[in-house]
Amino acid sequence: MALYEGIALIQEKQAVVLDLGSEYTKFGFTGEAAPRCIIRSQFWCSTERRFKKVYEYSTPEELYDNLVNMLHLLYFRHVLVNPKERKVVVVESLLTPTLFRETLAKVLFTHYEVSGAVWADSPRMCAMTLGAPVTLVVSLGAREAEVAAVVHSCVVLRAVQAQPLGAAAVRAELLHLLRQDCGSDLHLPDHVLEDITVKTCFVSPRARALRWQSDSPPEPARGVRYPLARLGAVCVSGRARELAAEPLFRRDNELASLPDIVLQCIMQCPIDVRRALAANVLLTGGAASLPGLRARLSQELAHLCTLPPYSSRLRLGEFKFHRAPAHDMSCAWLGGALCGAGEAGGGAGGGRLLSRDVYCRERRLRDWVNLLDNTPPHHPQRDHLDLTL
Repeated sequence: MALYEGIALIQEKQAVVLDLGSEYTKFGFTGEAAPRCIIRSQFWCSTERRFKKVYEYSTPEELYDNLVNMLHLLYFRHVLVNPKERKVVVVESLLTPTLFRETLAKVLFTHYEVSGAVWADSPRMCAMTLGAPVTLVVSLGAREAEVAAVVHSCVVLRAVQAQPLGAAAVRAELLHLLRQDCGSDLHLPDHVLEDITVKTCFVSPRARALRWQSDSPPEPARGVRYPLARLGAVCVSGRARELAAEPLFRRDNELASLPDIVLQCIMQCPIDVRRALAANVLLTGGAASLPGLRARLSQELAHLCTLPPYSSRLRLGEFKFHRAPAHDMSCAWLGGALCGAGEAGGGAGGGRLLSRDVYCRERRLRDWVNLLDNTPPHHPQRDHLDLTL
């Protein structure tokens, strides 16, 4: 090795991993087992004199300012590093809006002048933490639930399912139940409802949930009193503690419950990997930490497999759930840390790295929904697409 190559290798610094969620942001360095910080996706807005969420925007310019302020908070307050010296691994959902992706790239490359960045989708990053060749990733985020099948490091795009069944649905149901118990129009902020959900709520088994729907409901769990700063305390009944998570399993004519979208994702996959997907289910996301959720989901999946339209198309046997070597909330971040640490010298890239020079020349990101990126080189329409670029 030449002397200048060795000096360049020594000077290469660890890349940073950014998982910018709608409620919480995870930020840290590659090669580490946990993020350096997990904070709310908000910052202090000096013009509006309040804490503002990153996803509160109405124009691209407002989104640009939000991302600038959020990244400044992460780089210079929580990890204390120079962004110009570090590559970035951005962990994102497959359904992230194009405007958000393009604006984030513009902030990273033009405002903070990072040398390179890698965009990694969260299903593959979650599957990387298991090391299994076939994984069914069920992600319960703050706003929606996403189900994706990862087969040999490739996402089956036609099988991706998503429904608004995240933590927000659980908090909305909890507030509705609390208002029924109190008999008044109770107003509680989101962070209080989130704290009540985390500290008091759980998921009942399927047999007990059916009894709640019958004429002879079971004896409720013990109620608790949650102290509030100004209202004294609010009583969280055992009924509210048990039934808050029921919207995740409530079926309708559209078959849009959480167990339904899991089975629909498996049905859209090739037939030779369906049993392997059922035997390697990974439940991630902040809402996945509810006690009893995995057991209830397994019971619901086993029951739905005996009903149409799944009984005639699926022969799965049993469902097996794995636990990732990280907290449910930071599973995708850990996969991004492994992805970034796999390159020599601590770099975060290789063939997938988008350098700053390339971005400044092309001003676009690769995207799986863009025909310019997913059309084979020898396709008849390839020349026409190249001309449009």
